[in-house]
Amino acid sequence: MLKQILCVLLSGALVTACSNKTQSADDTRYVKIFVVGNGLDKGYSTFHGNIHAEFEPKLSFRVNGKIISRNVDIGQSVKKGAVLARLDPTDYKLSADSSMAQLASAKSNYVTQQANLERYKQLLKQNFVSQAQYDSQKAQFDSAKAQYEEATNQLSNSKNQVQYTTLVAPSDGVISSINMDAGQVVSSGQTVATMAVSGNKEVEFDLPEVQINDYKVGMPAQIKIWATDEVLNGKIRTINQASDQQTRTYTARVVILNPGSDIKYGMSADVTIKPLNSTDGLVLPLNSLYTGNGKSGVWVMGNDEKAKFVPVEVISTDGTSVKIKQGTLNNGDKVVSAGANFVYAGQPLKVYSD
Repeated sequence: MLKQILCVLLSGALVTACSNKTQSADDTRYVKIFVVGNGLDKGYSTFHGNIHAEFEPKLSFRVNGKIISRNVDIGQSVKKGAVLARLDPTDYKLSADSSMAQLASAKSNYVTQQANLERYKQLLKQNFVSQAQYDSQKAQFDSAKAQYEEATNQLSNSKNQVQYTTLVAPSDGVISSINMDAGQVVSSGQTVATMAVSGNKEVEFDLPEVQINDYKVGMPAQIKIWATDEVLNGKIRTINQASDQQTRTYTARVVILNPGSDIKYGMSADVTIKPLNSTDGLVLPLNSLYTGNGKSGVWVMGNDEKAKFVPVEVISTDGTSVKIKQGTLNNGDKVVSAGANFVYAGQPLKVYSD
């Protein structure tokens, strides 16, 4: 009987020991860790954009017609007055010739009526014609003069239309887009090319509507050019006060100060600007933030691999990260970035790896 009692007690002790061992093993929590580095956020925001010219006119012919030649390609540099394309001028030259003939006829009639008026003036002084006859001749002269002036203007207009069949560069620059080719029929005012005028180079980017009031014209900015890895200084030149109807964003432009010739139109760039009333802080993953008992904080894995709760003061969040005030965490601290809701103070922690 005594032997049976000892066996039962021994079995219970073994079960208890095994249970404690299992409980101890289950108490360790595997978590993901974010190591605090030089993650001081000075409150800057970065936007992606592309290089543009300050002025980018859309070029078009001022008359209708069929293109007979195109003299430029995309990306080609041109000088002011360079011929970009030509329309068939035949019809406009015929119109100019007709206007010239009409002018000659009108001028002949004008000269004749002018001479007649001068004779009638002398005859009126000698009372050989009545005032009514003189007035009638004066009216004929005025009509001839008006017809002559009209014909002169018509000829000038016809000559202008002949000139308008030639599309020239309005200034020095680079052709950034082309929408024409020989044989194509175009209408007056139809965009056939876009030009980047030589001068200031800018980065165009979009501001979200929630941030539109955080920036103003004249604020300094830093521009990083992807292709060259250069970092240049700039300033905001303009912010559109009307949003895009599709994206609901506001277009802004930052002018680059002293850009090099290696910066080309269309290159990608990042614009970094410090918003108004921004606050410095440390940026952590949003999932690292833990709120309990009315306090916000993070779990830090100490050197003893146990959890320690560190209260923090939240400055802002953006949906994926949280910015906290400095002073509570140090570089090298291991912050629990996944699994924070299942950790308690003093709990043993292990780093989870995929």
